[in-house]
Amino acid sequence: MKIDFHTHGKLSSKLPFKKEEFANRINEAKNEGIDSLVLTEHCHANNFIEAYEFLSRNYKYINDYYDVDGVKVFTGIEVTTNEELDILIIGNREYIVALREKIENKKAEQKFINIIDLFNMLDSSNLLIIIAHPFRRHTTFPNIDKNIIERIDAIEFNATDLYNKGITNMKNKVIKLGELLNVPITGGSDSHYFIQIGSIKNNFSIECTTIQEIKEQIKKNNFTVEISDNLEIRVKSSKIIKKLIKLLEGNN
Repeated sequence: MKIDFHTHGKLSSKLPFKKEEFANRINEAKNEGIDSLVLTEHCHANNFIEAYEFLSRNYKYINDYYDVDGVKVFTGIEVTTNEELDILIIGNREYIVALREKIENKKAEQKFINIIDLFNMLDSSNLLIIIAHPFRRHTTFPNIDKNIIERIDAIEFNATDLYNKGITNMKNKVIKLGELLNVPITGGSDSHYFIQIGSIKNNFSIECTTIQEIKEQIKKNNFTVEISDNLEIRVKSSKIIKKLIKLLEGNN
């Protein structure tokens, strides 16, 4: 199984979900030999539920994933905390939809949620929890409660951060953090545009159809992370196209 743990269904959190763009993501995954991906839209994204409604109307839900033309699409959410950490929470679709509603209600007037409040909501035994791009807003990893660290399944090699801060430099920082926290390292393309999918893949020797199966394989380190030789051109091209499309969308 080849899976991308960090993908977005929209170009940006403020733009609408478009089925044509989503189809491009699925086709690109197939072209790259990726047979599974996780939809981890931002919690604060407009029309968050729209993608789930589209998937439910058009595709069969099996175990913990949608079968989208032969690609397994698992469901998740990217939550930004007040500690300026982004957490990928991956689980059953009903759980993710309900969690998003709880977070939105909990936030009230504050922009984001405290990490302790977030983890108090989570049944982490049935979830895959990954810290996304741990150094995007920090030069050093923030001091987080040990009980929270123990509930984290992995930290992330993030394609955008590898491009922005240098592949070797960022890889080394994340590897050292993984050793410090004693957690595995997964990979995520962080794709908002389809051409970024394939910049990072996670290769599993067995086929997983549930979150629990994936969680167990990660815990045992029964996978490898493959960073594409053309990661830099994929991310750079995606960033340029994203800016152009957002400009065009804003002018229409």
